[in-house]
Amino acid sequence: MRRAWAIAVTLACVAGCDSPTLPLPPPAAPSVSQASTANRYTLHSDKGAEPNAVVVIYNHDPNVSLQDRVAGVQADGEGTWDQTITAFPGDVIDVWQEFGSTRSAQATFQIPQK
Repeated sequence: MRRAWAIAVTLACVAGCDSPTLPLPPPAAPSVSQASTANRYTLHSDKGAEPNAVVVIYNHDPNVSLQDRVAGVQADGEGTWDQTITAFPGDVIDVWQEFGSTRSAQATFQIPQK
């Protein structure tokens, strides 16, 4: 009986030794620049996401159409990404990243006031 107990404890310890997966961090807040079209802004992040992660962008402004409130882009192999969005000065934007079945917390930033 002791031997069975010792084997069970050993197996539990071995299974428990796997290090837990670290949570996916939010992407770095991107730089924001005015695009050539009115109410359009280009977001750029140089190595600010996990390589090849999907970056999701959400604008909270109810004045932006539903189809333009959410955008997404895939980061390249170095974690760099660019996306042009519809927004107005002062809009609050959330950005997060997804990799496989893991989703990061969001990073929030604001479109600069003119």
